[in-house]
Amino acid sequence: CRPPPEEIAMDGKEMTRMAPEIDGSRVVAPKEAQGLMDESGRASEDLRRDEEKGWGTESLNEMQPLGSVRNPIDRQRADDEEGGIVDIIRSITRLSLGRKICLACTLLTVIIISAVIGACTEGNCGQKPTIIVEVPTPTPAPPSASGAPSQTPAVTPQSHSGATKIVSELQEERAAAGGSGIAGADAMLSFSVVKVYNHDSEAFTQGLEYMSDSSTFVESTGLWGKSSIREVDITTGNVLKKRDLQPQFFGEGCTVFQGKIYQLTWRERVCLVYDRNTLAPADPPQLHYDTDGWGLTTDGQFLIMSDGSATLYFRHPITFAVSRKVSVHEVVGGDSHPVTQINELEMVRGEVWANIWHTDRIARIRKEDGFLLGWIDLTGINPRNYAGGDDVLNGIAWDKENDRLWVTGKTWARLFEIDLIRKG
Repeated sequence: CRPPPEEIAMDGKEMTRMAPEIDGSRVVAPKEAQGLMDESGRASEDLRRDEEKGWGTESLNEMQPLGSVRNPIDRQRADDEEGGIVDIIRSITRLSLGRKICLACTLLTVIIISAVIGACTEGNCGQKPTIIVEVPTPTPAPPSASGAPSQTPAVTPQSHSGATKIVSELQEERAAAGGSGIAGADAMLSFSVVKVYNHDSEAFTQGLEYMSDSSTFVESTGLWGKSSIREVDITTGNVLKKRDLQPQFFGEGCTVFQGKIYQLTWRERVCLVYDRNTLAPADPPQLHYDTDGWGLTTDGQFLIMSDGSATLYFRHPITFAVSRKVSVHEVVGGDSHPVTQINELEMVRGEVWANIWHTDRIARIRKEDGFLLGWIDLTGINPRNYAGGDDVLNGIAWDKENDRLWVTGKTWARLFEIDLIRKG
C-alpha cells in the first residue's frame, strides 16, 4: 500500500504535499512530521512489511475515526477542497502506520486537519462564502367576496392608496368649512407617475373612457378621414376593435351609457351611437345638436357635453335635448372669470374633470353650478416640446372601483397611470 509518487515527495528531511493547492499555496507538513522519516529513507521498506501484516488500503478505509477518508475506488471526492484534506490524511496515515507509531500518527493527523480547516475557514479556500437566505412562503391572498382568490391587477405594478384619494380629502375639508361658502379654489394638485403604457402615436385622441366590465378603454380619435371609435387593451396599447368614421366626420369626445357608446363630431353636429360590444350602429344611429362638439361624459343620468366655450350642457341620453346648462367659472380675489376651451371630459368623484385645450392642466368643476373647485397641474408629464402644435394633453379615464387614473394626449406614444398629490 505504497503512496503514489505524485502525492508525497520525500528527500529524507521533509515531506511536502504536492497536489491540490489551497488559495494558491501548497500545503506543507509541519516540521514535526519530518522527524517521522529517518535519514536512510527506509520508509518504503517499512510500508512493504506492513502490507505483509495486513495494513493495506482496506484497513485504512475501515478506520472510522478518520471519517473524512474515502475510498477513491468506491466513492468520488465531493469536491476539490475535501479531496485535498483526504489526500493529506491518507498520506500521513500510511506513513505513520508504516513507522508503527500510532499515537504520534493520531496527534500529527489532528494537527494537520486543524491547520487545514483553519486555513479554509479564514480564507474560505479561495471561494466566496455561501449565504443562505430563508425566503418566507408567501401568504395566500384572502378570497374575494365571490369566493375566488384575489389577484393583483395586471396593469398596476405597485400598490397605492388611490389615485384620487387626495380629492376626497379636499372635498371633506371643503364640506367641513361650509361647502359652497368657500370663495376660492382648492390648492393646486400635482401628480406622480405609477406606470407608463404604450399608446398609438397615430391616434388623435379626443375621448377616453375606462370599461370596468372588460378592463379596456373606449377611445375616440379625430381628424377628417382618420377618425375612429375603438376598444384598446390597456396593458399593450393594442387596438382590439375599431370602427372608422366616414371621411366627412371629425371625431370628438365619447362616453358609454347603458350599453351604448356616444361619440360627438366637431362641426358636423352629429352624435354617433354604437352598440357597446360590437361597435355596430345602434338604434337610433345618430343624434343631433346645434353647437360644436368637443367633450362628452355622463353622471349616470345625463350626457354632459362641452363645445369649446365655458358652457357645459346636460343632455337627455335618448333625445339629446338640453335639460340644463352651467357656466364654468373661476373665482379669484372675489371676481368670477369664465373658464373656456373646455375639451375632453370625465366624471370623477362626483366632479366634472376637463382638459383645457392647449394646456397641461385639468379643471375640477362642480357640476351643480360650474364652480371651479381646483386645478391639476400635469406640466412635464410627457417630455416633449409641443411647439404650439395640436399634440396636447387630451384624454382622462378613471377606474372608479379601484381608484386608478390615466391620462394621455393627441398623437402621444405613451399613456400614463398617475396618482394625484398636493403640489409642493
